[in-house]
Order: sequence, then C-alpha cells, then structure tokens
Amino acid sequence: MPTVELASSDGPTTVDASEPVPGLRLYELPAEPSLEYRWVLAHHEGRALGLFTSADDASGAAAAVASMADWTRGVMTVANEISLGGNAERFGLALIAHGCAPTSHRA
Repeated sequence: MPTVELASSDGPTTVDASEPVPGLRLYELPAEPSLEYRWVLAHHEGRALGLFTSADDASGAAAAVASMADWTRGVMTVANEISLGGNAERFGLALIAHGCAPTSHRA
C-alpha cells in the first residue's frame, strides 16, 4: 500500500493511501474535528488535485479524470496533457461534479 508524507505543525506525518487510478493517490487527512473536506485526491508526486468529504467522492473523481492524462507521468507532463489537450475546464468540472471542495482544485 502506498503512503504519503504530510507536513504538519507537529512535524511530518505518514498516512496510508490507495491508488484508485494508476498514478493518483487517495488518502485521508489526520483527524481534525472542524475539517469537512478530509479526503485528498493527489498526483503520485504529491500535488493535490482536490479535497472531498468522502473516499467515495474522491474515488469517483479519480475515475472521471482517469482518461484525461497518463497520471503515472510527471506532474508537469500531466498538466500539459490536460491543458494542451483542451481538458482544463472538463477536468475542473469533473472534480466539482464529484463534490470537490470549492477552490481546492487546479487544472
């Protein structure tokens, strides 16, 4: 199972992650009662794509964007595939349609 290292005020924290689509990581942020959007969908190099209220929503978003790029490649290559392929707007809308937190996604 992949892991993700997160920075925090208490120092680095490692959390377990899943890979719903090759190259994309899905993980839950450590418990924080006031945090509504605790599930992160991220590129395998660490760049967060969006925040979600449930693992199911984040997994659905991963499936929706799976065909937009080869997520196993570098983050800049993926960004170019999405933007130069004319999918930037579709990418953002796919994340929003699956409950992505407003303003947490970037194409």
